Amino acid sequence: MTSTAPPPGAGATTATQRRIAIALLLVGAVCAGMGQTIVFSVLPPLAREIGLSNFQVGAIFAVSATAWVFTGPIWGRMSDHKGRKPFILIGMIGYALSMALFGGSIMLGLAGALSGLPLYVLLVAMRSIYGLVGSAGPPAAQAYIADRTSKHDRTAGIASFSAAFGFGAMLGPGFGAAASLLGRIVPFFAASALGFVMMLAVFAFLPERTGPTQRKHGKRVKLGDERLTSFLITALTFSVINAIPIQTIAFYFIDRLGYSTVEAPAYVSIGLTAGAMASLFAQLVIVQRLRLSPARLMRIAPALMIAGHLTILLSDHLWPVVLGMVASGLGSGMAFPAVTAAASLAVEPDEQGGAISLAGAATASGFIVSPAIAFWLYAHTPQAPFILSTTLAMFLLVFVWRSRKVGAAIAPHADDVPEEATSEPAAAPYQ
Repeated sequence: MTSTAPPPGAGATTATQRRIAIALLLVGAVCAGMGQTIVFSVLPPLAREIGLSNFQVGAIFAVSATAWVFTGPIWGRMSDHKGRKPFILIGMIGYALSMALFGGSIMLGLAGALSGLPLYVLLVAMRSIYGLVGSAGPPAAQAYIADRTSKHDRTAGIASFSAAFGFGAMLGPGFGAAASLLGRIVPFFAASALGFVMMLAVFAFLPERTGPTQRKHGKRVKLGDERLTSFLITALTFSVINAIPIQTIAFYFIDRLGYSTVEAPAYVSIGLTAGAMASLFAQLVIVQRLRLSPARLMRIAPALMIAGHLTILLSDHLWPVVLGMVASGLGSGMAFPAVTAAASLAVEPDEQGGAISLAGAATASGFIVSPAIAFWLYAHTPQAPFILSTTLAMFLLVFVWRSRKVGAAIAPHADDVPEEATSEPAAAPYQ
């Protein structure tokens, strides 16, 4: 049995310290979510000014996402053996540096100091820092929460992290617009500054009582681990389904609903915001309050996505499409924390980082795979991507109901208290 005594020089954490720790991680997730949508909302017009095509802008994100897919699991496995806090800090530093250097690179382009291929290579390299180094943070942060969460409350604990990121994503465009009043590049530097502030706060106040010597060695969660295969397939499929409307809906409003290029952005924002709010509702209310098992959430989510994407497919008016985005958002809000929690529950305590990072990599892979397929189909007819997403959701519905692994993803109602909560047994599971 693993001893619950702290390593030499480490003190037991209190309930207050654990509350501060989780709050720090959630605020950090809000900042990361803001950074993502700041880039998406501020970059396109700046990219036009420095001579980048839409494809080149998309490729910048695809390269960074690819780097995340390959390096995230490595960072996650390292956190299993060396502790969570160092990798949370590494991830925050990578995020903050990437935002600042990316903004600085655009500044060079706008000033005419750099252009063409050299500028583009620099932009790709600076954004890739986020994929290569920033990918250390989220798996370690979610594993930190998993370390301090009972199995029964694992899904709710992980959903809080997803909800914080989603909330930040909703705030990002508004924050970026406000910061842009001080200068077009200011949003990048403002997001970077927030990242560095959060890094300092985590360094100073995030406790980690479990030292590296207390973690088992020799185990390594791999891509082909049979305990995780069903969940990784589910995560990848959910991600492709979710990515299709995000990436094509603006064009759909123009070509299918008939809005002009001037009118479309305002109406698209209604649909995307409605979907994001539905996703947050699912994570904060359905997952947190109802405490449904990962298995039940994974089996409900595809049905909601079928309803949502089928509604979009068959509609040529605004409000039915918005309703479809809401249904799809509810499904994705239930799906992603459920898959991550299921992966976490399927492995041992000292394998949390590896399992969670693989689930994250599978989710990120969907946003790499879907653009080429979705836009190729869209060129034939605007409805084609939604025919694909509806079909995939139907396949997934059958898969999750037939999969024994998915059906077994049910946390017990009472289990052992996480190691770092032993100093105050009366505390809530992940306080």
